[in-house]
Amino acid sequence: MHHSLEIVKQVTYIPIKVPVKRGRFDLYQTIKEAVEEQGEEILDGDILAVSSKFIAMSEGRVIDLHSVKPCAEAVRLSAAARIPSSLAELILREADRIYSTSPGFVLAIKHGMVVPNAGIDRSNVEPGAAILYPRDPVASAERLRLQILVDLGKRVGVVVTDSRLMPTRIGTTGVAVAVAGFEAVSDERGKMDLFGNVMRVTRRALADDISAGANLLMGETSESIPVVIVRGSGLTIIDRAVEREDLVTESEECVFIRCLSQHKL
Repeated sequence: MHHSLEIVKQVTYIPIKVPVKRGRFDLYQTIKEAVEEQGEEILDGDILAVSSKFIAMSEGRVIDLHSVKPCAEAVRLSAAARIPSSLAELILREADRIYSTSPGFVLAIKHGMVVPNAGIDRSNVEPGAAILYPRDPVASAERLRLQILVDLGKRVGVVVTDSRLMPTRIGTTGVAVAVAGFEAVSDERGKMDLFGNVMRVTRRALADDISAGANLLMGETSESIPVVIVRGSGLTIIDRAVEREDLVTESEECVFIRCLSQHKL
């Protein structure tokens, strides 16, 4: 598949501040009003980076941990990972696959990504609560893209972002959980580098690149910037969502998991 990426001189990231929300809310209307209040506008070709936690809040995916009843397996997982049994229960419900535990964390697969605690977060919510990932991030991204197209007549891309830890690195960076309206990955295989070498395995994670830039503005604490308009990316807008299979690789094909699963030399 051919992916078009024009050479551009400047990409602009426009932060959209939104008041703190509690309970379910209309995601599109909230974003639209916040953009207008800041004197900004959504244009053709823009890409909206939207926090996965913000989307999850709009969908009512905030859980009172005190209301969660742990099963026997959750109690065992709680002891192994040294986490509350209610959190362990949520991890069991949300995780597609569990790999291992370490004090305070359960390493799991969720929506095709390796994430601690299946992406469940206890920050930026009321004390005693936890926020899950959106139920279907791809559908959420596509719904927002279509609402903007129908209401504003603008063809845009949407990337659902989250923060992640990188192996051997300190701190978090942005990652794309779901994408709609543009190709998330650019295949560089077969192209030549500056020295004439043919690229054999390289594919550029464009959606992750955009997410990392947006995360610089969104922050992790009290910034209250769950939306960033990315303008001038040069990416071609398409009229569909990107399937999860086009964004993630199977565990058996992941170089980190494959190598770490093998015995030491």
